[in-house]
Amino acid sequence: MKENNCLFADPFWGNGATAAPPGQGLAKHWNWLKAQSGNTHPGALPPFGWISVLPYSGAYSSGYGCIGVSCDGEAPKVFDRQMAKGFTHLHTTGVGFLGEFYNFLLLTPAASGYDASSISRLDDEHASPGYYKGKLSDYGVEFELTADKFSAVHRCKFASGSGSLHLNPTQIGLEKTDDRQEKITACEYHTVSPDCFAGSVTAHGETIFFAWMISGDISKQYIDGDRMVFKSSSVVVESVLGFSRSSESEAVARARHTCSRGFERTATDTRKLWQDVLNCFQTEFDNESDKYTFYSALYHSLLKPVDSGTEYTDFQTMWDIYRTQLPLVMTIAPETGKNILRTMLHAIDRIGYFPCTYMLSDDRDNHNMQATALSVYTLADGFFRDLLTAADYPLLKKAFISEFSHADVSKKSPTHTLDLSGAYFAASLVAERCGDMELAGIWLEKSGIWRKVYDQTTGVLIDDAVYYEGDCWTYSFRPHVNMAERTALAGGEKSFEALLDKFFGFGCQDSYPIARPQIPHRFEGMNNESDMETPAAYLWCGRADKQAQVHAAIRQNMFSNGIGGCPGNNDSGGLSSWYVWSCLGLIPLTGTPYMLLASPAVKHAELPVGTKKLIIEVERNSASAVCPLYYEFKGSRFTEPYIALKELADGGTLKFVMGEFPTGKSPIPDWL
Repeated sequence: MKENNCLFADPFWGNGATAAPPGQGLAKHWNWLKAQSGNTHPGALPPFGWISVLPYSGAYSSGYGCIGVSCDGEAPKVFDRQMAKGFTHLHTTGVGFLGEFYNFLLLTPAASGYDASSISRLDDEHASPGYYKGKLSDYGVEFELTADKFSAVHRCKFASGSGSLHLNPTQIGLEKTDDRQEKITACEYHTVSPDCFAGSVTAHGETIFFAWMISGDISKQYIDGDRMVFKSSSVVVESVLGFSRSSESEAVARARHTCSRGFERTATDTRKLWQDVLNCFQTEFDNESDKYTFYSALYHSLLKPVDSGTEYTDFQTMWDIYRTQLPLVMTIAPETGKNILRTMLHAIDRIGYFPCTYMLSDDRDNHNMQATALSVYTLADGFFRDLLTAADYPLLKKAFISEFSHADVSKKSPTHTLDLSGAYFAASLVAERCGDMELAGIWLEKSGIWRKVYDQTTGVLIDDAVYYEGDCWTYSFRPHVNMAERTALAGGEKSFEALLDKFFGFGCQDSYPIARPQIPHRFEGMNNESDMETPAAYLWCGRADKQAQVHAAIRQNMFSNGIGGCPGNNDSGGLSSWYVWSCLGLIPLTGTPYMLLASPAVKHAELPVGTKKLIIEVERNSASAVCPLYYEFKGSRFTEPYIALKELADGGTLKFVMGEFPTGKSPIPDWL
């Protein structure tokens, strides 16, 4: 019988200041460049659910909790304890300072005789996937929250036997952060019926329609300035907010539907959705605490992007999720993956390219300095996983041409040139498999632009340039097309390995005055996602063992349980999904038709790959063995540290045989 893995998933994971202890071994020498908080939230929502609901304090970055704005270093606190003004709806998760934080429609409940004019203490919190409860002590309210696809449900119990609920439609964003404070630019609301208000709000050029209903004895309903108010003589009141991007009537219909179903049925159905998606992974670990970290990370990997009813949106940090989170979604939830790919194709057709942050905002270029042409990687990944086929090639070809026409790397960081190089390579593979040999050849030749941004004397990227979230070393070991030539540029395999050893801290004896130092030219150890794929560069030196050691050191030193369990901004699941993949020993190399093999943390795992099942078995010759000796797939033994996605798609048993020490040089991939 399958376990209910919702019991291991902690919605609070990663919400507080990072709690990683001082690093050991390699991890002592890694660079803590970025903010030390996961910035996740514990709100109630279904998998990939547009609607989320949680208590609102105005804190950074989800609107929940105690943390203040932080871009680097230890996370500052704005409250000494949990506080809240009520509940808000629609939230970012894990992100830094994007400038668009949502937090629409503040709903404040208060028992009769209690003052709700100032922020309340938030007590007795509990959360599980799809459910949250707590107590607004200074408002005299115990509450429960849940949500379905398009509605949020609030169940409030008033300490004095009756109370009121106030809805503020002008609420958006966080408490004041700087002069970029979010604003509602248009707002309209009115009474629809004796139990329903409705209206719309517009912000960042996007309009959201809403409808608000309650069930319970309504003693009074009125509009008071910028508030809608229900007063009730019931001890317990259920409130529903329905949302739509299309029309007020649709929002009303959604609210009425959810209201008719009630809190318990909505919560039960949402829990079932989470059970289905989390239970599709069955795992065994040597240490049960690792199981809690794994399922907490998996849960936080399945929140974004969201189905808003008209399209998928909230690709909030495309530069992070395209490497780990989107490949995870496409692997285990292929129907969701197909819908995400369709959204991308339609957006490119409409806009001409796919923005780095595709959110509820008309500012498409807000983060265009982050990366270039990333949708090409994801569309190619979808093709390699058979979510798109040769029949879709006309659409893919048009999208690729649009992205390449829009791409301009001339005045941007060298990282954009690497982005574009990999995009050309991915597109060339798709074109070749679809028989378009002429365009495949053109794009393959253009993928060689990576050569322009390396320093021939140092073997790393040019130093005289601007690098976002890092320096020239941070991005110098990203696997890309022509890795044999890139290795030769560094002086050959031994010289390239020496550069990698310096970057990851092998052999380093330095000591530092603080436990989390900032060290230039050094790996960030998942404090940030910028270099999350760089351990794989060791494969092109024939050192799969060193890639494995780095992965094991990251898991052991940087991730843990509880609110401090995430080493840096989770960025819409970018970090948490890296952890999930790493525990499985599978590392997606986005834009290629291969999966890299690393060092699993699981003893045994079963997971879906499309419609089939992949079983992972791990055999170790000692408890501390992390180096891969060889692999078996469907009974066939091999030593290459990679496997084709086509092979994995058929399911079967993949066995890792691990030792404490490598038996020799590992085969070097020759397909990149």
